[in-house]
Amino acid sequence: MSPETTQLAASMREVRAAAGLSLAQPARRTPYSKSSWARCLAGTQPVPRRAVEALCEVAGVRPERLLALWELADACWSGRARATPEPRPEHRSVRSTPYVWGAAAGLAAAAVAAVAVLLSGPYGSSSAVTGKVPATFTPGPGCSGRTCEGKNPIDMGCGGRQMVRTLVARTAADGRSMQLRNGTACHAVWARASRLHLGDRVELTLPGAPRKEIHVDTDKERNAYLATPMTALTPPHEPGDARVCLLPADGRRGCFTGGSGSG
Repeated sequence: MSPETTQLAASMREVRAAAGLSLAQPARRTPYSKSSWARCLAGTQPVPRRAVEALCEVAGVRPERLLALWELADACWSGRARATPEPRPEHRSVRSTPYVWGAAAGLAAAAVAAVAVLLSGPYGSSSAVTGKVPATFTPGPGCSGRTCEGKNPIDMGCGGRQMVRTLVARTAADGRSMQLRNGTACHAVWARASRLHLGDRVELTLPGAPRKEIHVDTDKERNAYLATPMTALTPPHEPGDARVCLLPADGRRGCFTGGSGSG
């Protein structure tokens, strides 16, 4: 394992431990199996960017620090780091010293900025570097409004912290759970559900927009967090106009809207 891979895996384990998560919990709530999480956290295989984002979402932490580490590790996995040619220093006279020192100072400043990104946040290993992560390192959503229509909210980065709010949440006596989510940064809504039963179906509707659905067809999907594709919010529609319905296999239908909470 490269040092970058080792650091990423160790930091992911820290996040999981700090959140009190077992291996089974992220496996139930993400598309990745328990064995896949074990390999990712051990650093024995390349980690998908989506897995890093999913772990942060499940753990309830901001993803910037882990994503910065992921970028370094991915450069090693993809070979981009090896493909970068090493600079060839040239012999210069004493008169060129100010230029050389100026370039060195620029590189040093860039290195300090990178270290600040990696060490800031709740899991930083040093208290000597403080401050917020620079805005240029904050991942933004991959779509907004009409461009989000029908797309996966996780793939588009619309479900990150401070970019989404839960309008309504409902949990049945048997544990079935549904939420209406509003991606404030993506200007879209979607339904999220968990602990559904085989044969269950969840519908998200908004006037004038195609219906979005969740189907539970496998045992793995029963315990996973599932999300419908997104419905874009376009005038005059508001998040409260959206309606979520559970259509279980036993025929008992239950619905609620973002505005009234029931319906």
